[in-house]
Amino acid sequence: MHNLLLFIHLGLRGEHCNRKRMPSYRLWGSTEDGEVEFESLTTETLEDALQMLRDSFFKDESICQGVDLLSEPGAADELIELCRLSAKDGVSVVAVEVCTGRVVGVSFNKIQTLAVPGVKGFFEIFAENCKCDSSRELMDFMVDVDSRLNLFEHYNVDTLLEVMFLGTAISHRRRRIGELIVAASIELGKQLKAGKDVKTPVEIHGVESIANKDATPKLCSLICSSLYSYKICKNLGFDTLVTVSLADYEFKGKKYVERIRDNKQKSASLVAKRL
Repeated sequence: MHNLLLFIHLGLRGEHCNRKRMPSYRLWGSTEDGEVEFESLTTETLEDALQMLRDSFFKDESICQGVDLLSEPGAADELIELCRLSAKDGVSVVAVEVCTGRVVGVSFNKIQTLAVPGVKGFFEIFAENCKCDSSRELMDFMVDVDSRLNLFEHYNVDTLLEVMFLGTAISHRRRRIGELIVAASIELGKQLKAGKDVKTPVEIHGVESIANKDATPKLCSLICSSLYSYKICKNLGFDTLVTVSLADYEFKGKKYVERIRDNKQKSASLVAKRL
């Protein structure tokens, strides 16, 4: 199904728009009507993508609600910094509305490599450095779910691409934007596995470079914290490997499920797909 993404509708795409595209622009596909394009995150689209997380993802994502993220000043800023650091890997993807140039969806993706025994992983180190309780709790949740199954051993791989934060602007939901962003992320990973240089440098704190430059993913993984993201991953052929009950997680005297607004959202799942 995700191959639909790759049919670029040149006749429709922005024919009445004059969107300026930067030299770093790397297109992965578009919606069938050509109104939204899926491309690698760049320095030019970074701040818009981060603002979209503030406006949509942090408000509506289940675990953000479960840890009451927005009630603690500075907590969202710490996760924004996590996104900036992840963007340095050059493998994140945005959905851009062609006529306005506005970012309407994003997947901040992270390259993860097989850890050396005794050495903590990227998320564990970041969690330890969080100053806010709620952002640290969210990171600890991610680390806990990831620890339920060693994906590297299970699939016999040394590198994976993790879809870390996946969000769509409120104005563009129910239009398959999220599914097509994940599909673009998979395609990006496949291109890397095939030996193609498709990582895109993003300027972070005044420095434009690519972290994990030589790391080649063989697997794509994702923690699905919503019924919608889980449906996306099932449609795209991901394996469901671990499912946890959100009733088992508690923060500051309340179970996550007591704060999550959608009472149908009772679990989260770790899923993965070979590239």
